[in-house]
Amino acid sequence: MDAPPALPRDERLPQLARAVDPLAMQQVFAAALRDHHGQHVTACAVDRIKYRPGRNCTVSYRLTIRDERQACSYEQRVAGRFCAAGDAVRRHARHRSRLGLASRCGVPALLVPSLELFAWFLPNDPELAALPALLATARDGGSALSEAIAVMTGGDSDAVEHRASLVQYVPETRACARFDVMLANGRQLRLFAKLDHDAGGAATHRLMQALYDSPARRDGRLRTPRPLLWQAETGLHWQASVPGAPLLDVHPHCPPDVAATIGRLIAALHDTPAPTPRQIARDALQAQPAACARLLGQVEPRWAPRLDHLLELLHDGASAAGALPPATLHGDLHPRNLLIDGRKLSLIDLDGACRGPAVLELGAWIADGLYRAQLTEAPLEAVQESAAHLLAAYAGCARQPADPRLVAWATARALLCDRAYRGVANLKPGRLERVPALIRLATLIAERRDILATLPR
Repeated sequence: MDAPPALPRDERLPQLARAVDPLAMQQVFAAALRDHHGQHVTACAVDRIKYRPGRNCTVSYRLTIRDERQACSYEQRVAGRFCAAGDAVRRHARHRSRLGLASRCGVPALLVPSLELFAWFLPNDPELAALPALLATARDGGSALSEAIAVMTGGDSDAVEHRASLVQYVPETRACARFDVMLANGRQLRLFAKLDHDAGGAATHRLMQALYDSPARRDGRLRTPRPLLWQAETGLHWQASVPGAPLLDVHPHCPPDVAATIGRLIAALHDTPAPTPRQIARDALQAQPAACARLLGQVEPRWAPRLDHLLELLHDGASAAGALPPATLHGDLHPRNLLIDGRKLSLIDLDGACRGPAVLELGAWIADGLYRAQLTEAPLEAVQESAAHLLAAYAGCARQPADPRLVAWATARALLCDRAYRGVANLKPGRLERVPALIRLATLIAERRDILATLPR
């Protein structure tokens, strides 16, 4: 995210352009470190954006800081919420007592009234109480890492050295660190520690254990990471790595044979019972599209008539999908959450797994393919061919083959609720401009009720 993206007009957040401008924010953070001798911000990169129109925008940054006293440079993660007028002071006061840990650069938190900015420097985070434990374990190892290694190896926790990195940080929501470990016997291990804002690792661990112990996993139809343990005292959920590279890196546009394998894999997941308190409520099937349409219409009122028409088309499908028996869903299925190793595919990042209508996941996968084809200006016919093979393979082994009309409904819904919505919420360069095309495509699919009907480029 090097160049600032095109931005919506938002009268309540006039500082939005500066918030997503790395050079402008480099100056802001440099000023904050001015009194910390020898600490100079030499670079700033925007890592992640979550924009709520008319309310706030949360942005995370990666700062490169030069420490003249130690003659070295290091990375400092910072996140901040840019608020509507008067709200930053209130948020800073509310969370200040939880943001007192020393960061490497010396600043724990920051209030910039001129920008209505309330920011925190890792290891601080207003909602992730386990983040300091995760970062301390990544830095020093210790008993938390040793316990996870012992579970993974069956008792051998004698680590000679380890390298760790924070591979994901979503402000106030979740974080993940990767650990590469060398044991005294020369064996090398890779494992991950995760946390989230609601300490949901315990529920995720139970669900992943059920999947890992399932007949589908044992006979090879389902491949998921091995859950190692849930540490209530640290708030960390540990799991082993699985081999492979992200599917998106190997196959940017999913070929038919791989799509068929994915169809069988998803069917195995959907048909495997797993304990989880996370359920997709029936009313959310109708309420979420309406909420997304309101948000998009707020950003650009000219989109409102098209969005109203799309909501009418989606109305009946929500009732039909809500009547389906619930399946075990991945919850965030996309080509980076599938690893490919030769001809084998594994599902990873099951932290959002839940129970709900299976068609939601099928539609979300197809919508993601259509979206990526639009980004690269690839023909949509290739996505339709891939979808046909996925659906045929799914129908051949799933307990409940999906109704094609509901798959079309779910695809149109996902184009609205996932792809178009994220085009606004994530503010990535080039995405906002594509929202009208996504709305048109969703409308066309919802009208035809057939994902395999010929679609325009």
